[in-house]
Amino acid sequence: MATNLPDHKMALKYYLFRMWCEELHGDIKKHGFDLESTMLHDFLKLSRLTLAVAILYVWLISVGTTTIHAGFRHLVDRNERRDLCIFQIGLRFIQRRLTNDLSFQIPLCSDL
Repeated sequence: MATNLPDHKMALKYYLFRMWCEELHGDIKKHGFDLESTMLHDFLKLSRLTLAVAILYVWLISVGTTTIHAGFRHLVDRNERRDLCIFQIGLRFIQRRLTNDLSFQIPLCSDL
């Protein structure tokens, strides 16, 4: 690994943080909420939308984590390789439940 950081552990820590940030950026943009298409310029409206999206994002991460730990990932993701981030797993699991007219709980945090 080529890096200017002093040790291997620090490089791995920064790399993991960077991957998390890139996934979050994709989830907020075209791969998820598509916030740039709102074209909002009003500060109050934008701040309200940001708060709502943050709450929804945390909830979908919780649903995705619970889906993985419950063994239901195969219902929304490919079996032979992992293609989806935790957010997408949560989003697609909820979409699947709604499409099939199945109920689901709305936990505010995971019981793991």
